[in-house]
Amino acid sequence: MSLISARMATDDKIYDTIKFLLGSVKKLSDSFVESEANVKRRFDGVAADVEELRLRLEGLERDWNDREHTSEGEGQRARASAVETHLPMAQGTAEYRIPVLNLSEEAIVEIYANTPILLEPFSRPCSLTGRTLSGEIEEVELEMFAQGTTWVVESQPAGWLLIPRPGSLERKTSLQSLEKLYAISGVRQLPVQLHLLRPARLTAVVVGRRWQLREKGQLSVSPDPLRVALSDRMATLEQRLSSLEAKKTS
Repeated sequence: MSLISARMATDDKIYDTIKFLLGSVKKLSDSFVESEANVKRRFDGVAADVEELRLRLEGLERDWNDREHTSEGEGQRARASAVETHLPMAQGTAEYRIPVLNLSEEAIVEIYANTPILLEPFSRPCSLTGRTLSGEIEEVELEMFAQGTTWVVESQPAGWLLIPRPGSLERKTSLQSLEKLYAISGVRQLPVQLHLLRPARLTAVVVGRRWQLREKGQLSVSPDPLRVALSDRMATLEQRLSSLEAKKTS
């Protein structure tokens, strides 16, 4: 009888142990399901953030491209109302398609820093010539080009001056082109904002159409805070997204 009692007691212990293990497995299973649901919610949230930032970046790029494409038309409209810009013109040039400024180099730098759009009616968009870029000639040569990254302005006291097109730069090649024209200081983390310290000086080769660099100007660059902040945040979210995807598949 004692042997039967001992056997039953052993069976009871085994049963209790199995019951305990089953309960533990269920708890682990429930915990895993809950954890997976939390990860999915976090995954969905991060994915939504990344998508929102992607759309915002695309919108910014679209706006920037639209501004570039319409800059020439805006320039023509601005030239039509040049008298209303309140910038002094050299005597006898008001009837010119592009009037000559009666401003010193220092005054042009100050206007560029505060209201650069006022200079557009007096500017000629230009870019490095193919002969310069290919190395065919040693001189640094520029010519008129509607989508150029620089503006040529003529000042009665200072002559032909070269200033960067206002705004920020996103392409490394554009920054490299500017290095042929300016001594550049600052943090070159693209996209960068341009700060004009001194215009480059030019000599006219074909008046109003082509120029050669006579003296380099000076620029300072700094990261564009809006674009860099969005890019950094998007990169951080993409890293979090990749980490969550790795956890989900492991």
